[in-house]
Amino acid sequence: MIDRATLTPLAAEANRAPSTHNTQPARFALDAEGRILVLADLSRRLAIGDPTNRDMGLSCGAALEGLVMALAGRGLGAAVEDFWAEDAQWRPGYRLAARVTPGGDAAPSPLAAWTEKRFTWRGAFSPAPPETPASLEGWAGRRDDVAFAGGKDTLAFIAALNDEASLTVMRGRPFRDELVLWMRLSPRHPAYALDGLNLEALRMGRLEGAVAGTVLASPLFALADRLGLARTLVSEAGRTMTAAACLLFHRPQDESPVATGRAFYRFWLDFTRFGLAGWPMAVLADVPEAAETLRRRFALPANHRLVNVLRVGPAPVMLPKYRLPAGELVLDQPP
Repeated sequence: MIDRATLTPLAAEANRAPSTHNTQPARFALDAEGRILVLADLSRRLAIGDPTNRDMGLSCGAALEGLVMALAGRGLGAAVEDFWAEDAQWRPGYRLAARVTPGGDAAPSPLAAWTEKRFTWRGAFSPAPPETPASLEGWAGRRDDVAFAGGKDTLAFIAALNDEASLTVMRGRPFRDELVLWMRLSPRHPAYALDGLNLEALRMGRLEGAVAGTVLASPLFALADRLGLARTLVSEAGRTMTAAACLLFHRPQDESPVATGRAFYRFWLDFTRFGLAGWPMAVLADVPEAAETLRRRFALPANHRLVNVLRVGPAPVMLPKYRLPAGELVLDQPP
């Protein structure tokens, strides 16, 4: 029987999973039958960047997969029910994503060993061993939801497409305001070590962070754009070109976001085994023109949607995960 004391460390392990802007929207509660509810905290939704809540569903699905792995690590099986399509309110401000019934025996997942080693690297990658791209390509070729993109010309194509798509979305002031809301650009920010994107995660110094916050959250960005400077401000092409490869993650078009999020977390852990960090380019999936360009170039299945594109490569250092305290992740049943 799972009780709150047992659920709290399980929730902490589940919350190692990636989430959009490190919003960490997944919450956990026990129902009257001792089943674990996975809930989406709607106060952490991205109203501009994720108007359909799909990315929130993906983030909760990744945390759900982390929970299933955490249970398996304790020898417990898990029967999962996906409730995302029902758009059900658990209590005001929380959407029911899934329900997990622990029971039976389970062997630990081989991917669980990589959950602490998985992290996002937003800087230039270190050179990869010569055999890494070929190993990655072979691995991707054995999967039906990953397309490998390697080689200088291909990386340059994706880098340019990413920069163009990023400029498109960053031109929207509401999008920038929402992004800045989740950026922790000063160590004095009260949530600096808890959630969002802080200076270490963004690979920025204090002065660079202060300038970025000022420009993004003011009319200065529009002025820079009129002067032709905004493209340089958002460009990541130089760092993209240091990646060992890019991996295009795609899943069935009609798949639940929760199921997609579970698969996405397994995918990321799987390539972590190669000693690689990842850096998402979600904008390539979010901007329809960019997604269609990649679909055609890499011949993605017609019944699949592009979920994300990750730059992958060795990171010079390993970054810590900035996460909410475990006690904040577990909620009590409403009266």
